[in-house]
Amino acid sequence: MIYAVIGSVTTAGRLARKMQEAGDLSARVVHTPSEFNNGGCSYSVKTAFCSAEPIYRIANANRIRIKRCYRENYVNGRKVYNAISG
Repeated sequence: MIYAVIGSVTTAGRLARKMQEAGDLSARVVHTPSEFNNGGCSYSVKTAFCSAEPIYRIANANRIRIKRCYRENYVNGRKVYNAISG
């Protein structure tokens, strides 16, 4: 899974809709996990895309700013999030 961190719930919802239109039916808005949320209230789009490149492409085409993308992995049974770029 990949999380695209967005500033507002409205913008995150817009990105999720655009990603669904592009074929990712699993894209949905979630609260940004606390493991990489540096305080404040932010939202992320959680997606099954295996690469951040299409996420950034869709966001750029729709003038949506992504703060950062993170890939969710499991190490020794624990969730680990790694920052990735598009």
